[in-house]
Amino acid sequence: MLNRSNHQKPNSGNRLFLFGLALLFSLTLSIPAEAGGNGVAITGAQVLLPDGNLEGDWAVIVGNDGKIQALVPGSTVDEKAFDQVYRAPEGSVLTPGLHDLMGALGTRGKPGSLRSGTVLVDDQLDAGSSFDSSDPWLDVAAHHGVLYTTLVAQPLGVVNGKSATFLCHSDSSATRLGSGKMMLALGDSVLSANRVPTSRTALLSIWREWMQTGPEALKNPGLLYVAEGIDLRQALALPWSADAIPVFIHTGGDGRSPLNLVKDLPKPVHMVVGPLLDGGSRAHLMMAVTASKQGVELSFAGGLPAGPADHLRGSAAMAVSAGMDAAAARRALFSNPAKVSGALETGEVAAGKRADLVLFSGDPLDTASSVIHVWRGGHGTRVAEPGKVNELESVRK
Repeated sequence: MLNRSNHQKPNSGNRLFLFGLALLFSLTLSIPAEAGGNGVAITGAQVLLPDGNLEGDWAVIVGNDGKIQALVPGSTVDEKAFDQVYRAPEGSVLTPGLHDLMGALGTRGKPGSLRSGTVLVDDQLDAGSSFDSSDPWLDVAAHHGVLYTTLVAQPLGVVNGKSATFLCHSDSSATRLGSGKMMLALGDSVLSANRVPTSRTALLSIWREWMQTGPEALKNPGLLYVAEGIDLRQALALPWSADAIPVFIHTGGDGRSPLNLVKDLPKPVHMVVGPLLDGGSRAHLMMAVTASKQGVELSFAGGLPAGPADHLRGSAAMAVSAGMDAAAARRALFSNPAKVSGALETGEVAAGKRADLVLFSGDPLDTASSVIHVWRGGHGTRVAEPGKVNELESVRK
């Protein structure tokens, strides 16, 4: 169980003061005319900042457009200026939504329903075609704080189409976020006895020849499935452009993973690991922690609806217990998955981002903390049962 006071930076007071001055100046220019009227203010909770640290005395202002208008000092909020004010219980923490990466959430529990591989280079495949917005598991996940799901095709080809990210909301229509990223693969999953490549040597030859053509799929950072240490090592030997280093999907890494080569890449380097579960691979856990300590930005792979509802927070808690920095673990839960998936309008409690928010009873790294309330596009839903946590006060004009 984590003690939140242990994770405060020594200079948090000065940083809070300077941050407050900057926000007040920006608010003087742009907020007063827009923040009132139909806006919503959420006050009283610690807020997760983009750097992964928690700080108190902030209020989050949400506009009618479903976006965050501002993050302002709580003491400056005039409750009469808003249609609704939510006063969060003492000790609670307000965060963006959790993100289930590369699971089966939104496919009615049918992992692998989108297959590639008939064509080795398929840049037209859309993972969004496998999404079912009526999947009841979407609302179940949202009640556990998981507000996004990113789907990908099985990594059976060199290029496996684009990923697709959706808001977790069981409805007749889907809310798609971002434009997705190309899903690439280098490893045994691409090999087949029925077509080329049938060997790893042939696969590497195909990769090199394809890269020499300067394909459109490699002009922007994509997702590269390199499950094992040898896959990652061979991928790093390829001639990647410095501004198109992919996100490494390295869910089977261990002590053989070439992290000494990864740390020399241009920063930031993103890697997806896990899920980290009780009874899982200790070697994979320590590989992930070591990578984080070397400056690699991690995200945790999803596993819903098959896995435990709290598997993402459980992965982060295990990593922190094994030595990962707490702020880095929170980034791995919230802001990094937004960058990995390309859903850049999510992942941070900041002005201009979607108001997809989760109010936890405590630090989300503490698995004993529960979800009190969630907001999707500014629309709030009470989750906690009465009597389980202090009631969330709602004040209406």
